[in-house]
Amino acid sequence: MKREAYYMKRLEVLAFFLGAVAIPSTLLIPVIAPFFFASMAIVFAVLSKGGNMKFSRIGKIAFCLGIAAIIINIVYLWYAVRTLSETLSDPAARAQLNETLYRQYGMTLDELLEQLPSQPLLK
Repeated sequence: MKREAYYMKRLEVLAFFLGAVAIPSTLLIPVIAPFFFASMAIVFAVLSKGGNMKFSRIGKIAFCLGIAAIIINIVYLWYAVRTLSETLSDPAARAQLNETLYRQYGMTLDELLEQLPSQPLLK
């Protein structure tokens, strides 16, 4: 095997591994880790092409895993922000949240928000 082909194969395997790690990291370590692993998988998959015009089979899979992990993470973040904003704007949910926080920590959500610096979105 030529030296260039050897390094391209190694990059494919690394890209596949990072893409495979990026998918479960969207659920286990959301936000930063999936973006890091997925973007590195995409970069290494593209680098594994070398001078070729097409991806190899493993390179295509790694590229698709990276894109899928980024999309899953963006959807997850969008849903989390949407749920938080709906919860804070709904009076019944906010009252339940205040009650739960008071039982666990002895402070309501309003008292906790007063301790934060400026948070115009939450008030």
